Parts: sequence; structure tokens; C-alpha cells
Amino acid sequence: MKLISKNIKSLSDEELMRLFQKKNHQKAITELYARYADRLLGYFIKMLYGDESKAQDFLQDLFVKVIEKKHLFNPEKRFYTWVFTIASNMCKTSFRKGIMTEVNDSHSLLLKISTEDQPSLNRKAFRKLLRKEIHLLEHHHKVVFILRHLENFSLLEIAEITDTSIGTVKSRLFYATKIISKQLKQYSPDHWQDTFKIS
Repeated sequence: MKLISKNIKSLSDEELMRLFQKKNHQKAITELYARYADRLLGYFIKMLYGDESKAQDFLQDLFVKVIEKKHLFNPEKRFYTWVFTIASNMCKTSFRKGIMTEVNDSHSLLLKISTEDQPSLNRKAFRKLLRKEIHLLEHHHKVVFILRHLENFSLLEIAEITDTSIGTVKSRLFYATKIISKQLKQYSPDHWQDTFKIS
């Protein structure tokens, strides 16, 4: 099949990558960027302590890697799993090098909230504290939590992205959810359900 003869927007992610691999077709990579830039930027913002400027840099670096490593992509695999694997590895490298910005200890913030005022705590406050609690997780717990609850990847996909077993993913996810649930236990289940899947 001559992929180039088809409308670019009608091609699957994998067909676009194959077209880019074989013909260095610029519209193919541009279309992939259009499809994934916002979602990947959001992922980087979550992983990089809300630093949007750094997340933008990571996004650009990511697509440079996609271009440079196009030969490593297997068209028989899903593109979005491959690109999130690269994104996850970039965050892991930054974490190990200590590049990521330190986050303020949210526990001190939690202590400042009067227990008498808890009924008035709204979803905005909940999400703010949730983000801070996520940032306090160890990297390997943080990445599975974000991929599962905020990016809606399946356990199997997370295992592929993080290069671990499903059992390891489940264990890390259970631990991360347990820790965060404990810190935010003053909120009603409605706040949790409106933000991400518990199960």
C-alpha cells in the first residue's frame, strides 16, 4: 500500500511513523506532533512538578528523539506506548540527575488547614493537594500512578512503558494510592471519583 497516496490525517499513528521512517515525510511527523503534543505536555507537567517551561523543553526534546530514533520504532507496536516510554525514560533520567525542581512539602500545608474548615474544602483545593502529594512520591511510584489514574493507560501498557511486570505495576500502584489516600483522607469519595479512577 502506498501510504503517501492516502490523506495524512486518515493514517494511523503507526502508518505515519512508517511513512516517516521510509520517506522522512515531514507532514507525517507534524501530524503525530499535533495528535500527541498536548497530552505529552500534560504528562510532563505532572511529572516535572508543574514546571510548564521545563515541560515545554522536554516536549521539544522528546520529538527530537522521535526523529533521531525513528529507526527503533516497530510499526507492529503501538506508537503511543513507544512515545510514552521515551517520555517516561526522560523523566527517569532527569530524576536521577536531580534536574527536577524540588517541591514544597505538602504535609506542612495540610497541617495548616483547620479541621474545623474541612467541610468547606472544595475540589480545587483537593486537586491542588493531590498534585503536591503525587510529587512527593518516589519516582517509580509516581510514574505508575500518573500513567494509570491521570493518563488512563492500562496495567499492561504501563508495564510495557516502564519495562516492568504487571505484578510490579500493581504493587507500585497499590502503594502509591494507599499513601495518597491516607494523606487526603479528609476528603469525601466524590472528590476522588471526579478526579481519577480509584480502581
